[in-house]
Amino acid sequence: MTPATSALLSGALLLCLAPAAEAAAPQSSRLTLTVEVRQNGSTTSLVLGCDPDGGAHPRPVEACDLLRSVDGDLTRLDAPPGTSCVAVYDPHVATASGHWRGRQVFYQRTFTNRCWMSATTGSIFAF
Repeated sequence: MTPATSALLSGALLLCLAPAAEAAAPQSSRLTLTVEVRQNGSTTSLVLGCDPDGGAHPRPVEACDLLRSVDGDLTRLDAPPGTSCVAVYDPHVATASGHWRGRQVFYQRTFTNRCWMSATTGSIFAF
């Protein structure tokens, strides 16, 4: 075997042994989150980034972990069984738009009140 062939084979072997985790790193995600309180007309909005976790969200790691658990599909979130909220009508509209790991995301849901929104979406809209 010539030195050139040996070097070529060594290089190929190193490429094969490279960690697979580097190739499998998730794409970053960026969502604009908005909460509108219908009764008083107030609207609050911020940007949440995941992978890496950050943005203006007060608890980005917790919110991104919850999003990762449903692969960015907020329609899969639901209030835990047995959840009880006071029957006060104070509609909150939660909206998320942007991209999650390369795919477009749009979610909008009107909750009876903040309690039901928080019970369903956890820390995602907790700002």
